[in-house]
Amino acid sequence: MDIGKAFSFVFDDEQWLTSILIAGLLALIPLIGQILIIGYVLETARRLAAGNPRPLPQWDNFGEKFNLGLVGFGIAIVYAVPIIVVSLLFACVPLFAASAGDAGGIIVLLTLCLVPLIILVALVIQPLMLAGIVRYLQTNSFSEAINFSAVIAMVRGDLGGWVVLWLLQILCSFVAGVGGIIFIGILFTLPYSQAVFGHLLGQKLIALRSQNGYNTDFAPPASPLV
Repeated sequence: MDIGKAFSFVFDDEQWLTSILIAGLLALIPLIGQILIIGYVLETARRLAAGNPRPLPQWDNFGEKFNLGLVGFGIAIVYAVPIIVVSLLFACVPLFAASAGDAGGIIVLLTLCLVPLIILVALVIQPLMLAGIVRYLQTNSFSEAINFSAVIAMVRGDLGGWVVLWLLQILCSFVAGVGGIIFIGILFTLPYSQAVFGHLLGQKLIALRSQNGYNTDFAPPASPLV
């Protein structure tokens, strides 16, 4: 995986500043902006895997980005269900404590049990979620993205590679957060970091294509949830 290229490719595009700043402004819109940014990431990955010499997307296809981002968001929600369930259990700790005599002891006990469980579930889920998203980009099928047996097989086949991709996602999140030190800076660092991660996803797509022979035309599906 060429990490250096992922961090530098943005500046190879003559219109990079326009693309990044529009993405940064859109990211300020609650929910819709986040969905568009997910679409921005996935379109970057697709363009790279399709051999586009300028994989950084421009903002001339909002509808396509939104549909693509909506699929990515849906996949993330499906894979996050176990984390959501455990987190809801953790949120119920005060209710359990209020109905018991030793409230403090119960809170401590449940916290000691549930917090490590949330962390463990997240460690397992995140590589699977990334693999699910990549599988969608390979197949253009939402159902294939949540084909858990196939996704688990993908991760088991290259566990180290998926863990590295996950760690790089964390690095990109750190880069995005750096801009938060100066509020206006996040208009650049957030979309830049997401473009970087899109490039890394695209590299993963290319690697899997060479191993497994998946198609590379990446034509968008007729429906976002095919």
